Amino acid sequence: MSSSARQHTVRLSDPAEFVAAIPHLIGFYPSESVVVTTLHDTEETTRVGMTARIDLPSTRRSSEVATALVRGPVVRDAPTAAVVTVVGGASPQEHIPPVPTSPEGGDGRGLPRRELVEAFGAALEEEGIRLVQALWTPEVRAGGVWYRYTDGRGGTVPDPGSSPVAALLAVSGAVTFPNREELAASIAPESQETLARWSARLNLLQDEADPHRGLADMCVADVEAVFAAIRRTEHGEPLTEEDLLRVLVALSDYRVRDLAMGTALTSRARAAEQLWFTLVRKAPEPEVADVAVLLAFSAYLRGDGALANVALERAERTRPAHRLGELLRRALDAGVGPDTLSEIVRDTAADARMMIDHEEC
Repeated sequence: MSSSARQHTVRLSDPAEFVAAIPHLIGFYPSESVVVTTLHDTEETTRVGMTARIDLPSTRRSSEVATALVRGPVVRDAPTAAVVTVVGGASPQEHIPPVPTSPEGGDGRGLPRRELVEAFGAALEEEGIRLVQALWTPEVRAGGVWYRYTDGRGGTVPDPGSSPVAALLAVSGAVTFPNREELAASIAPESQETLARWSARLNLLQDEADPHRGLADMCVADVEAVFAAIRRTEHGEPLTEEDLLRVLVALSDYRVRDLAMGTALTSRARAAEQLWFTLVRKAPEPEVADVAVLLAFSAYLRGDGALANVALERAERTRPAHRLGELLRRALDAGVGPDTLSEIVRDTAADARMMIDHEEC
């Protein structure tokens, strides 16, 4: 599952614009998916909340999956309404009807995966949440088609790359990937040669650091190494391989790592995330788990649930029992929003700072 809650203002005035916005709300172009977007009514407007995507379940599991998603992440977002969009799901034998040209629309009864939409409708109604739109599209692409389950009306999808959401996120530096696989590939290891070289060098650096681990002076030096690297990244100054290796060694101290996590709540959040992104491509196992979790937290707190999930999966494959990784996984599975998680991150970083200041390293 991937989710995001990007705090920006755009106007999505019709279903076509909404379908075009979906890739940017979740971070990639989905296929064979069901996408649920929560809405919050206010006096002036309706605000988009969380967007969650899951793979299309089998027909027999439609009700089970819909109930679990609604009672979990959707309910915790406390919305007043929701939009459900099915992407794909048609068998090769199914005929995609032409887009109706009359205002009356067509017949929505023949659209694929109607039973899944009905299951979501029932689950939402049980929780007092309105289903304001139920849409289907074979794929999200410029010139593609979309239909509405309620009356069969439909239209063509505008270019997602030119949507208002795409323009807004491009300014913020966010990237929308062609698919989830390419998103995951963006944080894959750079090369086996780099991993082998870094692993050998890290072993030597760890051997040198271990006798001093826990000493106050060492802890302070570790903190300075990490935050100096973040400052240099922010100013566009290149970091050497030695600098990056030093950061990895420093982050092996959980107090330093917890303190570094707090940068996601500061003006240096982008620079820190850029550093974690660089390190996650180069770091060998098991050290990659620490930076992958930092990347996951940073991405999620700024609303990029898709990147957060693939980064967290990378950490889980390396170190399933990673303390921070387990915390974030529980938060994602429970549908805890970025605002709530920010408080946890703030408290964790404050505790780490207190330990360091009181020489409890």
